[in-house]
Amino acid sequence: MQTGTVVSYSLEKSWGFIRPDNCDGIDLFVHISDLRDCTGADLVPGTRVSFDRRFNRWRSKYRAVEVRLID
Repeated sequence: MQTGTVVSYSLEKSWGFIRPDNCDGIDLFVHISDLRDCTGADLVPGTRVSFDRRFNRWRSKYRAVEVRLID
C-alpha cells in the first residue's frame, strides 16, 4: 500500500485525483468504485489516504484503487 493526499474530488462526477507521497509528480485518478471504507464526501482536498496502484491499459496510466482513509 502507498499513501498520499487527495488533491481534488468531485461528488457530481464521482472521481478525483490523489497525489502520492513518493512525489513522482503524477497525480493518480480515483473513481468512487475504488473507495473501500469511505465515500466520495470523505475525500476533500488534504485528506490522507492509503491505496494501491493499478495500471489502466486502456488509458496507459496508473490509477488509485483500494482507497482507504488514514486515521
